[in-house]
Amino acid sequence: MFEKTLKQKRIYKGRIVGLREDTVKLINGAVSKREIVEHPGAVAVIAVTKDKKLVLIRQFRKAAEKVLLEIPAGLVHKGERDIDGARRELTEESGYKAGKIRRVFVGYSSPGYSTELMKFFIATDLKKSSQHCDFDEIINVKLYPIKQCMKMLRSGKIRDNKTAIGILMANLWKN
Repeated sequence: MFEKTLKQKRIYKGRIVGLREDTVKLINGAVSKREIVEHPGAVAVIAVTKDKKLVLIRQFRKAAEKVLLEIPAGLVHKGERDIDGARRELTEESGYKAGKIRRVFVGYSSPGYSTELMKFFIATDLKKSSQHCDFDEIINVKLYPIKQCMKMLRSGKIRDNKTAIGILMANLWKN
């Protein structure tokens, strides 16, 4: 099932993502092309309050051309540990600090064309702090009971995959 890479051609290198075209040889001998979006990976935080509410953020997403409800998430800085990136992103985007945080899931966002590997963390013992969004982020924070999040997921109000995973993990998670 392995594909042997014969050639890689860099098409684009941006601030966050790159694009390359790989020429591959399939197990059956055929040669094909693969377009690969190179992504450094990200962290996502399932922040759960003592009263079983999830910290969600609302922000406009240009690619979707919609305001989406999401769990806090973002890139890990160079040299930063994943868990520290998760703590930082939670505070920056939501204004909450986690007393406890642990990794609960790691998965590819869309392995058919992207290298992005997302690491999910459950954050508890939350303390309200101050929000420190990046200059290009306009984020509103809202708390929702986990049961309401499940309803919003089923109804299609929540359409972000990382948030769907976060809600399902929170629903399964036992304190």
